Amino acid sequence: MTQPPQSTAPLIELIFDRLAAAADVPTETAELVLAALTGEADLTAALAGTPTRLDPRSPTGDDPAERIWLKSVTVAGFRGVGPERTLQIDPGPGLTLLVGRNGSGKSSFAEAVELALTGDSARWADKTSVWRTGWRNLHNPDPCWVGVELRVDGVAMPTRVHRAWPVEAELADAEVTVTSARGRHACLSELGLARPLELHRPFLTAAELGKLAAGSQSQLFDALFAILGLDALTDADQRLLRAARPHDTAIKEVRARRAALVDMLDGIADERAQRTAALLRGRGTVDLAAVTAILDEPDEATTDQAVLLCRELAALAPPPAEEVTRLAGQLRAAAVEAERYDGGRSRAALRSAELLRLALEHHEDEGDGSCPVCATGTLDGGWRAAAAQTLTDLRQRSVAAQTAGTRLTALLRQTHHLIDDLAVPEGSGAEPPVGALRDAVAALRRVPGEPAELADHLAAWYPAVVAAADAARAYAEGFLRQRDTGWRAAAADVRRWVVAANGLRAREATLARLKAARAWLKNAGTDIRNERVAPFAGHSQRIWAQLRQESNIELGAMTLEGANTRRRVSFPVSVDGADNGTALGVMSQGEMQALGLATFLPRSCAPESPFRFIVVDDPVQSMDPSKVDGLARVLAALAEQRQVIVFTHDTRLPDAVTRLGVGDARVIEVHRAEKSVVTLRPGSDPVTRYLDDAHALSRNEEIPGEVRGPVVAELCRSAVEAACHRVVWRVRVARGVPHDDIEAAIEAASRRLATIVALALFDDPDRGGAVRNELLRRHGRRAVDAYQACRKGVHGAYLADLPGLVADARLLATALW
Repeated sequence: MTQPPQSTAPLIELIFDRLAAAADVPTETAELVLAALTGEADLTAALAGTPTRLDPRSPTGDDPAERIWLKSVTVAGFRGVGPERTLQIDPGPGLTLLVGRNGSGKSSFAEAVELALTGDSARWADKTSVWRTGWRNLHNPDPCWVGVELRVDGVAMPTRVHRAWPVEAELADAEVTVTSARGRHACLSELGLARPLELHRPFLTAAELGKLAAGSQSQLFDALFAILGLDALTDADQRLLRAARPHDTAIKEVRARRAALVDMLDGIADERAQRTAALLRGRGTVDLAAVTAILDEPDEATTDQAVLLCRELAALAPPPAEEVTRLAGQLRAAAVEAERYDGGRSRAALRSAELLRLALEHHEDEGDGSCPVCATGTLDGGWRAAAAQTLTDLRQRSVAAQTAGTRLTALLRQTHHLIDDLAVPEGSGAEPPVGALRDAVAALRRVPGEPAELADHLAAWYPAVVAAADAARAYAEGFLRQRDTGWRAAAADVRRWVVAANGLRAREATLARLKAARAWLKNAGTDIRNERVAPFAGHSQRIWAQLRQESNIELGAMTLEGANTRRRVSFPVSVDGADNGTALGVMSQGEMQALGLATFLPRSCAPESPFRFIVVDDPVQSMDPSKVDGLARVLAALAEQRQVIVFTHDTRLPDAVTRLGVGDARVIEVHRAEKSVVTLRPGSDPVTRYLDDAHALSRNEEIPGEVRGPVVAELCRSAVEAACHRVVWRVRVARGVPHDDIEAAIEAASRRLATIVALALFDDPDRGGAVRNELLRRHGRRAVDAYQACRKGVHGAYLADLPGLVADARLLATALW
């Protein structure tokens, strides 16, 4: 099957060529498109005014540098495989069928390939944790490992991937070893295979088949988009979208705030508010300079005495009552302290202290002697000690009295200043709160003369002043709120809006550029997408045409539609020639299975994929016999260029491949015995099996010949009939005969050997009488004798030569086949 040709030109070169050919695309749009394709930093620079380099930065070739084949898969202690077993596969084009009943362990090899190369399995993806348990083999849990050997064209040394799990290790805790001709590697990413494995998954499980057709359309869309090399378009569009979002948000916020400001200004009586609302109203461009001029106008002077008085009252801020109460307490304490010292006694003490000081100086100068003042006393050492102590006491008493007086004087001065400095607004206001404030201040200013009385007066009357000031201020603020037009608060909001609106034009221009770039990229991307998806879709249609067989559903060209959260893959169909829209609503389970294959195979067999192998697990389920024949043809055609490995429990697929003669398939039978002992052995077709059994029995000398003879003859007859069945199927399927009709014809003709051979030779069961002569003409006497022996049982010619009968029957079966 010819692979769909794909455009290998790098995407940026295609975009560049389209931009260069489009004369109507502004340079700034072209710059943004190219910048968005090349990266976030380039787009930011382009928006800032830095010219984008108008030359495509082409990556190295898109063609795969290597062609990788699967050489072997080894499994030990994993899933259904206990002791180590290795599946050897010829590393080249060809079809390999691994056939085994459910539970035989065949799928363990399929999962081992995927797990070894990717570290995960689609069978467990998106499932609960219970699906990730039980992956160790129950009978031989240790050692547990899987290994894959790959062959790269032109490289002698194979690439080996070994994934092992120590005892008690979880599935995600495998020890990975990768070796190649380049040495050891931590993972396949170092060999550049991680991305190809993601894009061109060469594995397909039965569960994935259902997802491909009926699963998430966005996931399938993304997978095909990436395979076609179109994910760069999505990345570029997302960059443009992210760059546009802050500008779009800011513009919407400014516009929404403009409408809210108009509503607010309409409720304000101030003439400036009305003029500003008129400028903001409407959908046109706002004259921001005119709005700013209104905002800069000075507040109008007012002669309203009530307003002026209330402004003064609103500005009142008398000292807190707690502070004044504390001052009153300090004044009272200072007055009490000062009263302790009598003024006359303090002055007498000062004079006495001075006389003692002079007497002590006299004694110091003259020595002991009579007192120069009274002439009766004696100034000696005793007197000197007593006089010095008295002088110290007098001096301390004098200092304390002086300090108390000084402090009292300072507190009196502070108290009078506080009372005198209280603001009492002047004006004609006669409202109760204003009058109460004036009365409270007047009462406070009637101060008594004594310090202690002043302290009591201050403590008693000042709280009334504070309460009156609070009441007056509250009254004034309420009065001003009622009289205030609200312009001041509104003006602040308008000014902030003007600042934001000043940058609106630049934002709108930038947003327009970004939208133009997105629109152009979307249109160009649609054209490129259609060009690239066409051969891919054509490949899917050709596969579907072979898989559908007798289905009355015709698949149209697959297309990629939508974007963002509405992206999907469309499969248009017609039923009996009538358009039915989309496929999924009318397809049976078998047809859905076929559609999944038609979608998967082009993806995995894309020319860009370095993997020349595909692994398909259980693709036959839910398919009717005609679909199985179609699948056999598809797989055989792919096997001309690819290494196709199919795991199936359904013997119809290998039978169809053999019966239709569409290719040479290697069949391997998988058997699982007790203790998870799995064996792999070459498979055989029914004709060969019958003849091999007949040959073995013919040479068993322990059984008498007369007993062996009928059994050998019956086995040979079964082989000839199986060969005839294969011929009938091949001929009639090629003519387009429905499968049910073929089965009915074979069943009717199989009642006699002559009729089934006639059906194989002449395509006519009623020509049984002409079979002998036709066999003689075509294949000679041995074929006729074998035919007769199979019809009537062993006769004289073969009774003593049962191996000869088997050999002649093999000749006849081969001739018919």
